[in-house]
Amino acid sequence: MSGRPGQFGFAYSSIFQDESVVRAYRYRPQYPAATFELLADLVPESCVPRAVLDAGCGTGFVARPLARLVDRVDAVDFSGAALREGRRLPGGDRPNLRWIEGPIETAAVDPPYCLITAGASLHWFDWDVAFPRFARLLTADGLFVAVGMDHERPDWMREELGPVLARYSMNKEFAPYSAAGILAELEERGLFRLMGSAQTDAIEWRQPIGEWVESIHARNGFSRDRMDPREAAEADALFAEIATRHADGGDGMIRHRYAGRLLWGRPLLPDG
Repeated sequence: MSGRPGQFGFAYSSIFQDESVVRAYRYRPQYPAATFELLADLVPESCVPRAVLDAGCGTGFVARPLARLVDRVDAVDFSGAALREGRRLPGGDRPNLRWIEGPIETAAVDPPYCLITAGASLHWFDWDVAFPRFARLLTADGLFVAVGMDHERPDWMREELGPVLARYSMNKEFAPYSAAGILAELEERGLFRLMGSAQTDAIEWRQPIGEWVESIHARNGFSRDRMDPREAAEADALFAEIATRHADGGDGMIRHRYAGRLLWGRPLLPDG
């Protein structure tokens, strides 16, 4: 893992094993439905069965909706708490969706795969191990796809909320990053070759302030299992106060727009 930012270390990724983080995850924005049509279209026509490996699946934000469009999804995560929650959520009990507990670098899987997907998990992988492994797990024309969101957040989320998040976050090493930036670095390291991208139309996300505040506790710096309860309550009060001043329409709802975004290409073996 040499050269990787400290904010992507195990001290922070392990927080997604916390029950409180898993419980809060349901309040994060869901991918637009069109995201999964785009994903299914990326499966090569020659690839039968249409098998997908979802790496770092969490509670199945990608795996559960995608399973209805392909023959099989193997959803892998090292958080048993996330997998248990995923099984309980809508679509989590589909017969063609298999939940597999373990790190993506070593988990027992069943290749070959037409696609390997990663949602909000790409930054946690040991890239030097995972991407050569992905190259071996894919079919000859299979693809790795980073699944993300492009948000159109209002200015207050950056200017007012941002400093408060930084004050209370346990991840003091945090710095902004993007899937595109990580994939560009992987290309420089000879681990990946970018081949294409696509984006859905933007949709509006509407959420009650209480749920929006709880969604913050699904981030690695805000686990209720690890924060001091008094400090967590103080932070929540500030989050809610800021949001209340900026809620649109006078109905106590937070609104912003976002689109689903896909970046895809081929993982590479060390010899290219």
